[in-house]
Amino acid sequence: MKTIVNYILVFGIIVSGVLFGNYLLERETASNYYSKYYRVKVKELSDDHGWYYEIYKGNSLLIKQKKIPGVPGNQYFKSNKEAEKIAWLVVGKLEHKISPNITRVELDSCNIDFKK
Repeated sequence: MKTIVNYILVFGIIVSGVLFGNYLLERETASNYYSKYYRVKVKELSDDHGWYYEIYKGNSLLIKQKKIPGVPGNQYFKSNKEAEKIAWLVVGKLEHKISPNITRVELDSCNIDFKK
């Protein structure tokens, strides 16, 4: 009887470990987004003043954008969703072989909060 209880206990621990490991893997990759050629990572600044994005081609870092592009001064994305929107706009331009510059009109159309 003790052997069956031990097997059930070990099985429960293994299942719990697998579920917990899967949860951690999902959390870690939640800020990674992929296109055909590019990968976008959205991260929070270390000083908690905003968000930024990184764009990779393969394993190579292509763009690291810590400030909102196209606006003067040190303005940061207010949320990860804002950073993600602009990152995907840049990826779209890169995939279509267009200069990845961002204009104020594009920031406005994506509802990015910044000082004009």
